[in-house]
Amino acid sequence: MESGRAHRPLTRSGASFSRLAAPVAAALALAWALAAVACGLPAGTARIAHVDERLDLALADGRILRLAGLDLPTLPRGAPATAEAARRFLSERLIGREAEVDLLAAGTDRWGRVLADLALPATPPGRSQSVALAVIAAGYARVKPEFETRACTPERLSAEERARRDRLGLWSDPAYAVVHASDSASLHARAGQFVVMEGRVRRVGFTRSRLYLDLESHDGPTIVLPRKLAASLARAGHSVEDMTGATVRARGALDDRLRPTIEVNEPAMIEVVRP
Repeated sequence: MESGRAHRPLTRSGASFSRLAAPVAAALALAWALAAVACGLPAGTARIAHVDERLDLALADGRILRLAGLDLPTLPRGAPATAEAARRFLSERLIGREAEVDLLAAGTDRWGRVLADLALPATPPGRSQSVALAVIAAGYARVKPEFETRACTPERLSAEERARRDRLGLWSDPAYAVVHASDSASLHARAGQFVVMEGRVRRVGFTRSRLYLDLESHDGPTIVLPRKLAASLARAGHSVEDMTGATVRARGALDDRLRPTIEVNEPAMIEVVRP
């Protein structure tokens, strides 16, 4: 079993690493091209009937829609006022209105929900307004990268950065704030939750199929990523081999069974804040 404590240090001399990265780069380039065709496929209009406690949207035609790629505040996480404000934000803008449904997946998820975004007509007329982007910009959602939302993610991350900087919405609630890698108490308290974590890379290690970024301090958290994602980081100008000392931000479900760990499986789940 691969473990964050069992990996070897990553060195520049690893020829096998270079041989692996080259063919993977071509495969990832194709995947990114297919995913970036459009941020959602227009699929007609629908009237929004209700926003439930999970912030799923009930459509008048009976479908339930999930705004894909978002981590929305819901009870019992954080202050109740945060979840209530997010629900009110969506309800006031959507209930009773017609919106374009932009599908992000062909089928439904395991709970039968349509994975999509909604686009509201702009006033004055012009480009339609993405509901997901509006929620992020108002600070009522964190970006939760999914394969289906790859084409949407860059714009969403930019909107999130602005909302976080201005402490809008959930960004003023400590339960949703970025957790520093050295804050072990906060990390343990968020076990099993979606978190955004930031810290300085103390050590880079590897096994045959995975890379490990150990963050400060000595017993700090670990970010685990498949080696194929090294090609995506390299295209963005961040070589994994040079990442020791860099400050990174990762997002995902926090596993605290052995040590705080986030497993990254989408390129946008990890950002280099400072090289």
